Amino acid sequence: MSTKSALTAAWAALHTFQYGFAISAMNGIQAVVVCSLLSRSVVARRGQRDALRASAFAILLGSTALAVANSVFLMVLARVVVGLGCGLATTTVPLVLADLAPPGSKKALGIANQLFIVLGILVAQTLSFPFGRAGVWRVVPATAAAVALVQLLGSLLVRLPGDLPSSAPGEEPLLGGAPRSRPEVPLTITELLSSRDPEVTRGLPLVLATQFFQQTTGPSVVMYFSTAILSAVIPGSAKAIALAIVIVKVPITISPAFLIERVGTRPLLILPTCFMVGAMLALASGLNSEGGTLAVAGMVGFVAAFSVGLGPVTWVVLGEVMPPYARPAASAVGLAVNWSTNFVVGAAFLPLQAKLGGRDHPGNIFYIFAGSCAAAVLAIRWGYRVYEAR
Repeated sequence: MSTKSALTAAWAALHTFQYGFAISAMNGIQAVVVCSLLSRSVVARRGQRDALRASAFAILLGSTALAVANSVFLMVLARVVVGLGCGLATTTVPLVLADLAPPGSKKALGIANQLFIVLGILVAQTLSFPFGRAGVWRVVPATAAAVALVQLLGSLLVRLPGDLPSSAPGEEPLLGGAPRSRPEVPLTITELLSSRDPEVTRGLPLVLATQFFQQTTGPSVVMYFSTAILSAVIPGSAKAIALAIVIVKVPITISPAFLIERVGTRPLLILPTCFMVGAMLALASGLNSEGGTLAVAGMVGFVAAFSVGLGPVTWVVLGEVMPPYARPAASAVGLAVNWSTNFVVGAAFLPLQAKLGGRDHPGNIFYIFAGSCAAAVLAIRWGYRVYEAR
């Protein structure tokens, strides 16, 4: 991979850094869901570079407004605008990385999407220590605005292969599929969902399964509420341990880039998810028995397994099983499923935790997540059988 392509990939992935930063520091998931559905038409009409420019501009505008906001209404509006920018980024960046990567590194480069999300979360949580209090908190959205400005300036120097007329027509799904005799016009979302094309119908169930279970297995809960979860058993050190978990998550997220071309996506999805079942059971038992060590071990084990498997590899599946002309629409639908599920899980977590166990058994809800991890293993295996059978 050339230096120019590597720098372009880093510039593109910086947009999902903003997403990780935003969900950790500002939120705005609802707007992400809406914009992920609209992103396909934006990319089709304006191209990938303009879509990422629009993403950076929305984050610059929203973060600046949040940094100077003096009312609740303006703060809410600013978060919605940031969410719109993040929705565009999370849908477009995987497509850009798939187009930029040379044939032998497509899977490995796809890991960069999740890596930059994790880096965004890490930076936001690190900034929360010195700036997470009244009087100085505005530094956090100002940081996001500064990064967005760098992205806009960087867009003047890049040219994305997905915007070139000759980019997608000759490309094929990584896991097979008959060669196509002519270029295909990108599908709309309606065409995708109603398609009877075997190249589309054989891969879409696996895309939707991985996107759905990436959230229902509980990673957003562990990341959003890690401090609150651990405070029940280690109240004095919960925030520091939560930050340490994110720091550990970064090098672990890089590891699939070295494994995926040798091991393949299926083992990296299934085996770590099996480990996630045990980790969730340990976390639940530790919280219910007030065993701080067991709870921390369960949380660290879950984060590590997710960071090797469902976290980064989910973003590789799209380019692996979907033909190029279906990827923009499949990406939009998959991301809408992903982040609508993220919103539901995040909103329901605290009420369900209180209802299922209250203060005496705060870990009961994690037994449900353990069941979801087990269901994910079965669904992914089924998805690969569907893909390979047609």
